[in-house]
Amino acid sequence: MTTVIDPAALRARLDRLGEGGETLRRIPLEERIAIIDRVAAQWREPGSPWRRQALAALSRTTGHAAAAIEYALDHLWAAVTTPELTAVASRELGPEAGAPERLAFHSLAGNVPGAGAFGVIAALLAGVPSVVKTARHEPELPALVATSIAAADPRFGAALVVAHWPGGSEAHEALVVERSSVVLAYGRAATLERLAARAPRRLLRFGPRLSVALVAREAADAATVAAAAQQAALFDQHGCLSPQYLVLEETDADATAAFVDALAASFRRLAQTMPRAPLTLDEAAHVWRFVERARWRAQEGAAIRVVADGDAGFGVICDRTRALDGSPLQRHLVLLPVDTLADTSTLLAPLVGSVEAVGVAAPAARWPDAAAVAASCGAHRLCPLERMQAPPFAWRQSGHARLASLLVPESRDRPTGDAPRAALLGHGPVWDESAVAAHAGAPSGSRSPAPYPRSA
Repeated sequence: MTTVIDPAALRARLDRLGEGGETLRRIPLEERIAIIDRVAAQWREPGSPWRRQALAALSRTTGHAAAAIEYALDHLWAAVTTPELTAVASRELGPEAGAPERLAFHSLAGNVPGAGAFGVIAALLAGVPSVVKTARHEPELPALVATSIAAADPRFGAALVVAHWPGGSEAHEALVVERSSVVLAYGRAATLERLAARAPRRLLRFGPRLSVALVAREAADAATVAAAAQQAALFDQHGCLSPQYLVLEETDADATAAFVDALAASFRRLAQTMPRAPLTLDEAAHVWRFVERARWRAQEGAAIRVVADGDAGFGVICDRTRALDGSPLQRHLVLLPVDTLADTSTLLAPLVGSVEAVGVAAPAARWPDAAAVAASCGAHRLCPLERMQAPPFAWRQSGHARLASLLVPESRDRPTGDAPRAALLGHGPVWDESAVAAHAGAPSGSRSPAPYPRSA
């Protein structure tokens, strides 16, 4: 059972953060990076006690399969290395960068294991002490991360407060927002609006967003099917990097039908190796209504094909109507056939402003088309499809620069509030350069399509 901190105890801990922040800022940046690198290395070690505790706790609190939790932990800590942290710091903490904010308040969501961890690490690197409110459904990992950081260096521990209280608690939120110079708010729109109503000095929103997979006809093979199903199955599409739509460049109707069948078969296999988390009654009802509505529309003549299995917990909806009705999540992927990738920008126009990432399966010659689609819908990430749920530390989540967003804006004449710091600094989206280069560097057409795996 999660312990709720008393407002008086929270106030006392916040009082001590000022001194911890001063100590943190005196640590040279290179040493801060080395400390975080050391913590990450400990989490990556076989038999790591931190990892073992996290696996046990997250299996209990999230309901996700061990395979999904292991994936989250593996990729979280693989992204936190000295070269990666140094590269981001060199881009965002240059000689003209502003001073660190006085105190950051991180209000976390529990939709994906590790959500918000990059932000907490970024604050330490930027020299900003933090108070972290854990989510009701996932309070364990942030506390374990903070404990492991404090064990590696008590000076870092003195600059971190991780606590839990009920969302919306007047006594807690009013205190923390009043003390904080920047608020990083994750979660549902209602949560973000509630925090915004408290008029924080600066508010960085990390609200609901979705992601899209693009598949060129040359890459519509077994490897792509497996990657798409895995990325949609991970965390049951609850994260902003989870693909809800898959845009398939069509060869012909028969090939598209075979692709849908292959996706369904892959989802069935994943139901055995990485079963879906139990649904609440509301979630189950939402899924049922979505699938049944799609079936009714198909019966009435709409160009829709539904392959769904309630027992295996998945659905593939091939929709040619361009209605963009969305996905109910819970491993339900909406497939949108197009004649060419160039058509996708028009198709996705209604989603502009809500797309976080575009994952791509395509030969090298087609990546410029994919990049144009990502830019047209305002995505903050472009990456290989199989890397969608494994972002780099440099990822500008919701448009916010990872480190620079934690610095005081150079001029108070500039807008602050909800404006993404990346936009204030003139930064555009950050593609996953190394991963993209690895794919785009291969000769065009070098990838040989493999046959789809046979249905289980």
